[in-house]
Amino acid sequence: MKVTFNNYSPYKSNINPAFKSNGRQYLTKDGISMLTVTCPFRNDINWTDFAKYEIENFKNKNKVNIIQLGASDGSEAYTQIISLLENGDYSTVKKFFPIMAYDIDDTIVNIARTKLLNLNGVDESEIADNCNNFHKYFSKSGTRLKIPNNLYEHFKSFNSIYTTYKVAPILTNNVCFNKGDIFQLVPNIKDDSNTIVLCRNMLAYFSPNKIEKVVAALSQNLKSGSLVVTGKLEERLVNFYIREYGFDEVMKNVFRKR
Repeated sequence: MKVTFNNYSPYKSNINPAFKSNGRQYLTKDGISMLTVTCPFRNDINWTDFAKYEIENFKNKNKVNIIQLGASDGSEAYTQIISLLENGDYSTVKKFFPIMAYDIDDTIVNIARTKLLNLNGVDESEIADNCNNFHKYFSKSGTRLKIPNNLYEHFKSFNSIYTTYKVAPILTNNVCFNKGDIFQLVPNIKDDSNTIVLCRNMLAYFSPNKIEKVVAALSQNLKSGSLVVTGKLEERLVNFYIREYGFDEVMKNVFRKR
């Protein structure tokens, strides 16, 4: 099966989907073919160091707003919550919750809202390596989570490579999943130097003009001390724009507004 990521620009993903339990292809309202993939603890940032930096950077703030764009099935929201909980006590990190997680694909948003998550063995190991107790956060579900238009269901071995887990309330109660478009959300961000925006492994798919439009809006709306977090696909052009628009890279793919 041929997969086209989108028609916005010539930029195509140069890495394979992160894991084989969710590679959902869908069409936007404009008829553009998209692919949504993700995984827990995606390793293009250091989640432990990032969590510690979040806690330190916003130690004088009573509330921190986390906005995740392109949130997919919830893997990254759960990753960020686990990282904060594992690196700080709840009384310290509760101000970061709930995470507001958005995706343009309403089907994947509804899947995230089921409070179920498909994980393969590598995903399970990544989570276990980054927390003290895997089963504090995930328990095997008696329900099999089926993702429409999952490209990997065409493989005979698909059903043997992942397990559906029920996500614990300590995670699901601390995130809100909503449908949202990055081009509408970013220009309307309200900030008081207390915001973290994650737009990871998605901006690189758009044309340079669209990328610059988003980055300019982030620069205009975010105040000193707020953060923007990107991913592997953004390490060239997107991160270049972010630096040019007044952000300093404080660690790999994590930028702080001057």
